[in-house]
Amino acid sequence: MITVFENDYAELDVGVFPHDYSALGEYHLAFPPGRTGPWIASTVHHSWRGNPSWIITTENGKKVLEQACIRQKFLPMLVTGDFKWQDYQIDTVFRPLSLNGAFGIVFRYQTSRHWYALWYDHEKLQIVVKEDDLFQVLSETAWTPSCDLYYPVTIKVDGNQFSAIVDGIELSAADERYTTGKVGFAGTHPVRFGKISVQMESAKYEAYLQEQEEEEQLIRKKRASLPQPKLWKKIPTPGFGAGKSIRFGDLDNDGRQEILLAQNIRRMRGDNFSEISCLTAIDLDGNVLWQIGEPNPANALVSNDLPMQIHDIDGDGEQEVIFCKDFKIKVVNGKTGELKYEAPTPVAPPHKGDKMPETQYHRITGDSIYFCDLTAQGEPRDMIIKDRYNNIWAYTWDLKQLWHYQGNSGHFPMACDIDGDGKDEILIGYTLLDHDGTVMWSLDIGDHADGVAIGKFAGDDEWQFIIAASDEGMYWVDYHGNIVKHHRIGHAQTATIAPFYQGSNELQVVTVTFWGNPGIIIYFDAKGNILKRMELIAPFGTPLSPVNWDGSGRELILLSGHPTFGGLIDEDGHRVVMFPDDGHPYLCCEPMDLTGDGLDEILLWDENEIWIYTQDQPSKNTGYQPVRQPSYNMSNYRAQLSLPKK
Repeated sequence: MITVFENDYAELDVGVFPHDYSALGEYHLAFPPGRTGPWIASTVHHSWRGNPSWIITTENGKKVLEQACIRQKFLPMLVTGDFKWQDYQIDTVFRPLSLNGAFGIVFRYQTSRHWYALWYDHEKLQIVVKEDDLFQVLSETAWTPSCDLYYPVTIKVDGNQFSAIVDGIELSAADERYTTGKVGFAGTHPVRFGKISVQMESAKYEAYLQEQEEEEQLIRKKRASLPQPKLWKKIPTPGFGAGKSIRFGDLDNDGRQEILLAQNIRRMRGDNFSEISCLTAIDLDGNVLWQIGEPNPANALVSNDLPMQIHDIDGDGEQEVIFCKDFKIKVVNGKTGELKYEAPTPVAPPHKGDKMPETQYHRITGDSIYFCDLTAQGEPRDMIIKDRYNNIWAYTWDLKQLWHYQGNSGHFPMACDIDGDGKDEILIGYTLLDHDGTVMWSLDIGDHADGVAIGKFAGDDEWQFIIAASDEGMYWVDYHGNIVKHHRIGHAQTATIAPFYQGSNELQVVTVTFWGNPGIIIYFDAKGNILKRMELIAPFGTPLSPVNWDGSGRELILLSGHPTFGGLIDEDGHRVVMFPDDGHPYLCCEPMDLTGDGLDEILLWDENEIWIYTQDQPSKNTGYQPVRQPSYNMSNYRAQLSLPKK
């Protein structure tokens, strides 16, 4: 037997294991301070804030790992190892600190929703399997451990056969769902784990190394066939830099894109009433065109939408910036920042429904802005403005209110003229509204929609409505409001639709999970059938942006700008484009064609600077230029569409 992994936590600091239970990780890559060694805390939930799950402590002169809290919702997990580990033996020890909950040693971990474990649960010792929402006991026996003792554990995994020995008790089970995977610990109640080792038979270890080398060779071959990132520009943003609150538009009509950055102040309840505190417009050379408000680096980060867009709202051929501040909707000149006109934000109506009330202020702060055509102008100059979860209002370009709708609004709408009357219909949350705000259909789903998409994605002439429905998973809905497909895949955070499969003319739909089980990427075909899933980035989220990197017609997915954990992945989950380890920021990322060649550049930034990368070689393919949602409808929550031109 060869020891392939061994850890006694010696390199970890005594104290709380690094963690972040905030929403920042939905669209940012920010590592909590501290050392994690080989371990990944692969689950996270906002209800855990202020109460860390894992700690490192000492007992009898040795460091131990402790699950140090009681979790009623979701399961704290720490995992390590390799997804390609197949047959192995785990040796460790544990000490229960409570007999009122459940805990175990995890093996063949595929994602935080797919794994096996040797499990203790209320005086029963079990071998269990987790498959999405299914938790199945494969074998069990009665057992009452002592909370004063450590118990040695040996788990053997061989093909579809599993066995475990604890305190002289032997358990065995068989199952064929997962053939490979990582190892780890999990628990709902306090428990301590000691040193862990993983061993493999020599021949199986050699086979694992050979498979690993073959995959690395394949990835190197793929990378050699694609352009790699080359630094194009560095733009300092001293004092006025921002997190994922950025917009693009030709503010000064010079034919180039400019950048708008927003800082914000949180108040009342977390991020539900954030207000823009400073807007800064810069060009691609870093020149500040104008600034509204006073910058403060402490106000840079954001975990919500901010109500701002760049758009020619009044049809004069020049871009305006439209935003909410000081309980007003403001329209300013894009080139100078000078006010053109404004109107008060809507009065917050009496609260209805089961979502968080938003009546703490007389007028709404404003959560996001969306442009569409509700009045048959032939241009998207009408505007939707919303509060966080409960209401939307429609306005004309000159800020005259058209109508109001109250309901489960989700985070960000999408509009399209689906009935051919020259006026857009609006998918907002789980409701389809006609151009006049009349409800066409509404689904009683619960939770809130994190991302929605409208289109004819399946290659036929049928309208589809695709909804990333938070904890409710993913929905496919037809023109009449009938649910066609529903998958409970965890907290579905977004919907990204593009041609991701090499050699295929079809579109794929991709989502990523966050709350509870973050970082699981799931591919679907356009009709809603699951193609594959992979966990590449836990415990973080990702914007999951499609990238036209080489013009071939097959798009890649941008994870983040991190030189190790980020990059662009193909449909196999291979990081085929990697960013150099050159000191660039990686808190935020966004693809955008800034050079005008039809291919995407990649913007990477944090509070202090923006770095922009382009391709290190000209593209051999120039025919593919996708159609995307317009830049005047940007949002952290919008579905990302990148569709071939018809």
